[in-house]
Amino acid sequence: MIKRFSAILLSVLMAGTVLASCGDSDSSAEGSAAESTSADSQVEETNDSSAAEGEQEIPEPSLTNDGEKVDISNDPVILTADGNDIDFDLFRYYYFYIAEIYNSYYGITTDQLESDAEQFAAFKTSVTKQFKNDYVAKALADQNGIELTDDEKAEIDQALVDFKAKYDSEEEAEKDMAAHYLTDEVYLSMITMSKLYEKVDAELFGENGKFATSKEDFIKIATDKNKYSRVRHILIPYSCKAEITDEETKKGYEDMSLSDKSNAKKTAYEALSDDEKEKVKKESKKAAEEALKKAKDGEDFDELIKEYGWDPGMEVNTDGYFVNENTSFVQEFKDACFDLDEGEISDLVESESFGWFIVKRLPIEKEYVEENYSKLVKEYDEPRFSEITNETAEKIEITESDYFKKISKFSDVT
Repeated sequence: MIKRFSAILLSVLMAGTVLASCGDSDSSAEGSAAESTSADSQVEETNDSSAAEGEQEIPEPSLTNDGEKVDISNDPVILTADGNDIDFDLFRYYYFYIAEIYNSYYGITTDQLESDAEQFAAFKTSVTKQFKNDYVAKALADQNGIELTDDEKAEIDQALVDFKAKYDSEEEAEKDMAAHYLTDEVYLSMITMSKLYEKVDAELFGENGKFATSKEDFIKIATDKNKYSRVRHILIPYSCKAEITDEETKKGYEDMSLSDKSNAKKTAYEALSDDEKEKVKKESKKAAEEALKKAKDGEDFDELIKEYGWDPGMEVNTDGYFVNENTSFVQEFKDACFDLDEGEISDLVESESFGWFIVKRLPIEKEYVEENYSKLVKEYDEPRFSEITNETAEKIEITESDYFKKISKFSDVT
């Protein structure tokens, strides 16, 4: 049996959640799960679990209110989102999706949800919040007259056909769907949500989108020295002189990536006493002061990054970081970026979160901005996009039916 439902549905759900959860601290469970979901890795995980579990257990859909089974043959409405009915089947899928997130990311089991009334109440709130997040795309589409075309709707219908074709039989496909709390209608709903998200994202937030900064305007912003700064830097963490004592880590240390080496150093540092940490910090600062002197004496800055630097971002972003007031770097670093003149090198800039920075400000060339507009403007526009989507999510009205209100423990839904 081809078990890839979790992969497909979680990756589909990812689209709508990312749109709504950017910058929303209240939706950390849903947002973080979505943002870390990889379709390929989920396929591997579900295939592996299939082999381990053998025959799937097919959960029988049911809803209990006040100790009595509810007749769900007519798929009753459990919630509404801005007047859009959320029936039992769709609600049930989300219900167990959020339960999986609670378990995977917070270690909260279904047994705990069953026995802890306060925890279960918070869980129910998470389910409604996920619907709020995922209906943002529809709300924005309605507000801006964005609709799926007949061809796009046909593609959605075909997606279900193509999915079932991966199985040996219709029966096998439906059995796998049932095992993952899915019906044809729920599958189509999720694919529709994903397709609509893609269209909203392109037409509102993509290049030349309604809310995107135009290329002409962005070039003016990016080449304004008061609004943008391009820098390369040397990061010397407090932990960089910590001794690796774990034997297994020591064996493979030299072959590690810079990121893994940094993590190994942090682990070793955190295991130290306060007095030992202070000694390591002093040694690390000596390295920072040594690097600063060489930089001020005119030695090649890029070579000093290789010799002393611990930020893997400098290996990837060879043109440097492009920093504006909304860039999500620590404030000490951002202040240094704008305090410098082009070509100038900072003194040691200390951040309690990282250690010491040595920052060099570089010129921003108009030609580079033009060539890299798509990449740069996306980061620049992100805070405004988040504000729009978060405000839209907050305005979505979730109405709870009596069916929902009477769900008093986790096992009331199966």
